[in-house]
Amino acid sequence: MQTIITPKNLHKQATKVDQKARKGLKIGRVDDYLRFVVFLALIGMGYIWNSHLAERQVKELETVRSSVKELKSRYLLKRATLGASARFSEIEAAADTLGLLRMEQPPFELTTLSE
Repeated sequence: MQTIITPKNLHKQATKVDQKARKGLKIGRVDDYLRFVVFLALIGMGYIWNSHLAERQVKELETVRSSVKELKSRYLLKRATLGASARFSEIEAAADTLGLLRMEQPPFELTTLSE
């Protein structure tokens, strides 16, 4: 046997559901619900704080990586210029400007006679 849905029947069903909902939320249990809501709020705040911390660390890591990259390129440039200036031909040209000449004979060692 089917019941016919009328506005009056629909209103009765809605009031039954409303009465059941009111029975479920008693004044004594509001404290328990409030504790649970506060607990969820604390967990949410911890989650937000953790995500901000992670984002800050990622940004810091990226800045450190870029500065390391720049310093590495500077190091390679300095090493290349130092290597180029330490070649014999460069040293000889710098010595010529100071008036120093290249030796034709190898250096010799002085020795003393000991008894």
